[in-house]
Amino acid sequence: MNYRVALVGNPNSGKTTLFNSLTGSNLYVGNWPGVTIEKKEGDLRDTVSKITLVDLPGIYSLAPYSMDEIVSRDFLLSEPPDLIINILDASNIERNLYLTTQLMELKIPIIGVLNMMDIVEKKGLKLDLHSLKKGFGFPFMEISAQKGIGIEALIKAVEEKLESDRKAGKTPEFNPIFPDNIEKVIIDFDNLVQRSYPDILPGYPKIFRSIKLIEKDDEILKKVANCFGLDQDIYDAREKIREISGQDVDSTIADYRYRFITDQVARATKKIGKSHLAFEDRLDKVLMNRYAALPIFFIFMFIIYFVSINVVGDGTTGLIEGFISGTLIPGVTGFMEGLNVAPWLIALVTEGAITGVGAVLTFIPQITVLFIFISVLEDSGYMARVAFMMDRVFRKFGLSGKSFIPMVVGLGCSVPGIMATRTLENERERKLTIILTPFISCGAKMPIYVLMASAFFSKAQSVMVFSLYIVSLLVVFVSGVILSKTVFKGQDSGYLLELPPYRLPVLKNTVSQVWQRVKEFIVRAGTIIFAASVALWFLQNFGTNFQMTANADESILAAFGKLIAPIFAPLGFGNWVASVSVLSGIAAKEMIISTMSVLTSTFDGGFTMALGQIFTPLSAYSFILFVLLASPCMAALATMKKELGNWKTFGFAILYQTGTAYLISMLVYQIGSLFI
Repeated sequence: MNYRVALVGNPNSGKTTLFNSLTGSNLYVGNWPGVTIEKKEGDLRDTVSKITLVDLPGIYSLAPYSMDEIVSRDFLLSEPPDLIINILDASNIERNLYLTTQLMELKIPIIGVLNMMDIVEKKGLKLDLHSLKKGFGFPFMEISAQKGIGIEALIKAVEEKLESDRKAGKTPEFNPIFPDNIEKVIIDFDNLVQRSYPDILPGYPKIFRSIKLIEKDDEILKKVANCFGLDQDIYDAREKIREISGQDVDSTIADYRYRFITDQVARATKKIGKSHLAFEDRLDKVLMNRYAALPIFFIFMFIIYFVSINVVGDGTTGLIEGFISGTLIPGVTGFMEGLNVAPWLIALVTEGAITGVGAVLTFIPQITVLFIFISVLEDSGYMARVAFMMDRVFRKFGLSGKSFIPMVVGLGCSVPGIMATRTLENERERKLTIILTPFISCGAKMPIYVLMASAFFSKAQSVMVFSLYIVSLLVVFVSGVILSKTVFKGQDSGYLLELPPYRLPVLKNTVSQVWQRVKEFIVRAGTIIFAASVALWFLQNFGTNFQMTANADESILAAFGKLIAPIFAPLGFGNWVASVSVLSGIAAKEMIISTMSVLTSTFDGGFTMALGQIFTPLSAYSFILFVLLASPCMAALATMKKELGNWKTFGFAILYQTGTAYLISMLVYQIGSLFI
């Protein structure tokens, strides 16, 4: 017999960790809302029957406010599973049970799984599982997903319940949530719908359908837009509830859900000792202090970047570059010459493919260390607190505190940063954050800053690089104000974010998370750079007559570069080498350095001297600003298109990003020229 089981729960409840334990899979494990973005599947291990476990996105409710909630709700309604494993953070059980009360209306069998019971015990409390079962109408179990406690018992319970429910063949009946007078209005309305509108949403659970119609759920109303007379019936039902409760319908339904939850939890909670969470409370008083919180965060980030770039980068970059240029390329060249391979093909492989891909490999140690630090901050529960603190600042600029998380992730790579915007429930804020996140400098741009700083600002390298981060933040804030009052007008979302308990990161989770990120970076950037490097080699070695040329100035690339160079003249770098280098950054930002390195190989005096023939200090700074602010690499652009959803908004994003980069670079160069 084949079964399908859905794993459903709030963000930060330990859902993905439990999925890994139940199936043996390794998925991304983080510590803020929206970690599991898409549906994941795996077979429940150690079972006689084939049981497929579906890991749904972490959600707070079945209201269609975010992409995660829409994905989860659509699955539960269109492909009803045989059983729901509802994982609950026992340390924040009342908030978690709100979703449970909505799942009960789907009339799908449920097993409640209480995770993080160790934290409840630290609070000096214990939950009576029998009392919860009696109150809600389905069984509860205790586990520790992180420590692997109770997992085998849960697997056995799932298999037994599936078999017993199959034999019984009955629809589950859960205890009523609302008081009798409210329940009567809902049932009467449901009877009216079945009698007068038998064809609307026939596959939906009756009570769920009726409540969502009464709540005037946007997604549900779209499906019944052409049903004449239903609006009046919904209005009448809402009026009855309003008269009974004395408040608006939405508040009434939410209020009675929480009253039911609070009553059941109070009955099931027993005090067994005093709280032992004093240390965590003291830590929050420091890390979330009104005045000290942000300076502490910036100190953490400075340490992370100093270790990643200065310590690890300085120690590994030279070794990897030396291996590529001193061992790998000569070795491949000698091997291919021994096979009598044509010189042009040897040059293509060594100067094109290996040199291009090698530019990515050089920075992998730095990126890996950066991801390790960020993973630890996420898993420890600290990053969720930073987002909470940043809400005050970001809201003044038309953004949400949740917008901060994608931007932090974007410090490593814009692609996962843009994908992280899926955690934002408000569509306006989500699109705005997608457009603004690439303004935050990704790790791939750092080598460009270091190169230019050493060539033109040797006495003030740190000041120059630091100024770029200040500029990027200013652009994000100013753009947030402008766009939120023009193109992306709308109501701000309320900010709901649970603060997870502090946890020691689990080594397995950290390794898994970092590996997924590094692998994604290598696969995406490596394949793009490989293709772009090969194309670049051909374009710089063939002239407009399609014959090989030894002079790059006579190549197809040079001809194209000279054609577009006037566009960048007002910015101070109207040279074909600089222009082509900027465009090569569309493939991957690291390509800018490799492109300039290849194209200046014929210049006298080495790479640094060659840069001096192309840039002045002022035009070099203008160039860096343009690279910082212009539209991101091809991989990030593809992700932007997917997340924005339509070509119109995507086109606007590219124009706004590139236009902003052009305007700021031009102002810096033109105004700076007046004083030099």
